[in-house]
Amino acid sequence: MLFTFTGFSQLKTENKLLVGRLELSEKQYESAIQKFNYVIENYPPNYEPYYYRGIAKIELGDVAGAEMDFTEAIKLRPLKTDLYIIRGSARERLKNYDGAFEDFNKALELNPINPDIYLNRALVYSYLNQYDKAIDDCNKAIHYGSRKELTYIIRGMSKLGNKQYREAIADFDLILENNKFNASSYVRKATAHYYLGNYDTAQTNIQIALQIEPDNTYAYFQQAMIFIKLEQNDEALKSLSKVISISPESATAYYNRAILYAEKNDYKNALKDYDKVIFLSPNNILAYYNRAAIFNQLKKYKESLVDVEQAIALYPDFVDGYKLRSNIYRQLGNISKAETDLETAQLINQTKSNATDSLKQVEEEFLARLTSFSNNTNENVTKYSDQTISLSSPYYISLLTQNKNKQVIDSWNESYKSYTPYFILKMEDEEVLDIPLKEKKLRFINDKIAKNPNNAELYIQRGVIYASLKQHEKAILDFNKSLHIDKNYYLAYFARANLFHQMLNESENSNINIDMIIKDYDKAIALNPAFKYAAFNRGILYFQLSKYIKAIEDFSVAIELDNSFSEAYLNRGLILLILNNHEQACKDLSRAGELGLGSVYLLINRYCN
Repeated sequence: MLFTFTGFSQLKTENKLLVGRLELSEKQYESAIQKFNYVIENYPPNYEPYYYRGIAKIELGDVAGAEMDFTEAIKLRPLKTDLYIIRGSARERLKNYDGAFEDFNKALELNPINPDIYLNRALVYSYLNQYDKAIDDCNKAIHYGSRKELTYIIRGMSKLGNKQYREAIADFDLILENNKFNASSYVRKATAHYYLGNYDTAQTNIQIALQIEPDNTYAYFQQAMIFIKLEQNDEALKSLSKVISISPESATAYYNRAILYAEKNDYKNALKDYDKVIFLSPNNILAYYNRAAIFNQLKKYKESLVDVEQAIALYPDFVDGYKLRSNIYRQLGNISKAETDLETAQLINQTKSNATDSLKQVEEEFLARLTSFSNNTNENVTKYSDQTISLSSPYYISLLTQNKNKQVIDSWNESYKSYTPYFILKMEDEEVLDIPLKEKKLRFINDKIAKNPNNAELYIQRGVIYASLKQHEKAILDFNKSLHIDKNYYLAYFARANLFHQMLNESENSNINIDMIIKDYDKAIALNPAFKYAAFNRGILYFQLSKYIKAIEDFSVAIELDNSFSEAYLNRGLILLILNNHEQACKDLSRAGELGLGSVYLLINRYCN
């Protein structure tokens, strides 16, 4: 049987797709992405590699990158319902709710009886506290055949939000009929019973949940709320402390424990917990207000004033804040300011009493954000800075290296019509040396230099070997000699810059001037603008000098020269993070991951979702 070339090509494409899909199913996501890249780059446009690559990126936490891939897939198959569903889900995770609704609505135009569309849209409605719409969509999903547990979870939680507690319990019971070991459903039932005042039943459900999952923080937190209602505050403190021991960044647990400590007049521990709340949720006005109240109680009026002013700065219509500040001013003897704050509080109250319902709703939403513990994480917890961020390291040239990850560079010397097989390595990788081989090569080069002392290329070769043997002074003399003979060979400038760059990295007390190294890279670039490694290395030095725009420009040049230069995308993305350009930064990080830099997915999960 004969195959045409076209048929063979199609078969190879399908094989690559098949292997990629198999790797995807086996959770080999990074390898699968490389297979899908190959199909995208080498074969006619097809939605499938974009779709599957998007799924792999979702699994790796690169939601923004996945959303872009799903968009490309939709361009190629605009009538495929599943593509809109999955892109809508990605947009929901990116908090692009309008975009998510747009996708789900488009999907319903294409297939109005698909239960998964209603389920996904219900999830967004529930998150936005639009509980009636969420319940309606869950009902439609069930009507069209959905039997997924998530459907009943969303409907039950939406009913909880609507204060339909008995109906919520019925949904959680339906879940437990099919999965009696679902700890979270017992906690949700406990929450509903808590609001109904059935504290004993709520406690029973909590106990069952903790038997199934002994470290379920939601169970311990809800248990604490029940103990508080039963006025068993010591037990509530134990439960909240358990939450904190399991989840030490739970601002809600610290906040509630601080309240309990304050009620026991244990102000020292209360202040410690409010400190933690403010560190984790720096825009929470209640934490500032409550800490200010404690400082006021302790007659630490200056500390109290600082906190209450921060609360008012976050929420200028904070009536209780003005009242507390009025009291503080009075204690400090500033009667005029105290009276002004009281008048301001009265004026705000009058204004609010005359507000329209829509204005009241806007006010409530704004206040909800300022009292939330989930959406105002302190940048100090996860913040990157130029002191802690780690760029991919620079490159240097080598001869006779034994490293496996070496790359040969094009190093034709026009002046001498000769080619030397130089290798390019990363400075962070220790060079694997074959010293006897290098010494043999040195003897060979020495003999050639004795016969031809004006051959600049020979001095570069010897200098590179000296550099690898850490004989820095000899290497510098050889690079200088080479440039004295031929000042127009870019690789000599690059090699000398490499040596100084390595010496700079190896010694904190080095007297080497960064500007001097940059000048050598400048010359290399001027002589060979297509040499991407010189621009890349110079970009790293500009970063070290905090010249971020110049660094970005150099990494952009490297990318223009080679659009598969993954490390250049990584470095540019990291600097864009520092400059708070998250959208472009995350695109660069996504591209770096797409090109095989698996380590970027930790960054993407941390900063891009």
